[in-house]
Amino acid sequence: MTDDATASPAMPEHGGFAFLLVQLGMEAARQFAEQLAPLGVEPRHAGVLLRLAANEGKAQQVIGELIGLNPTQMVFLVDELESRGLVERRRNPADRRSYALYLTPAGRDMLSKVLEAGRVHQARFGASLTESEQEQLTELLRRIARDQRISGQSLPGIPPRRR
Repeated sequence: MTDDATASPAMPEHGGFAFLLVQLGMEAARQFAEQLAPLGVEPRHAGVLLRLAANEGKAQQVIGELIGLNPTQMVFLVDELESRGLVERRRNPADRRSYALYLTPAGRDMLSKVLEAGRVHQARFGASLTESEQEQLTELLRRIARDQRISGQSLPGIPPRRR
């Protein structure tokens, strides 16, 4: 007799791809978090560093809207990154009531490490697929994401704001 709690979970035969995507997404997120842990950052930090690098110098509020964070969440996340010396707030010359965000040299170094961790994670996670299959899967997932109005700027796990 086997213990159901220790038996490996059966793949749902008729669960459909959406359920499988949820399972894979959760596992991919768990593995990515493990990959980032030695760096002292979490996936949410990595996501902000990536988005900030592509939008450096924009107002904190603008970047928060791009990635789907409400202002309070964005303030807390930027506070964490700033306390670690990875992000710098500067007065926005276009609007003195707001701050523009910039990566610090330490932030750029961390971003390089995060990108390398991402490459390692993707290689491990997709090891059972050929390069061509990975490209095909990526395009199919992008199509679904576009249909669901999920932006490439959104942080993983944070639903985009529906307008």
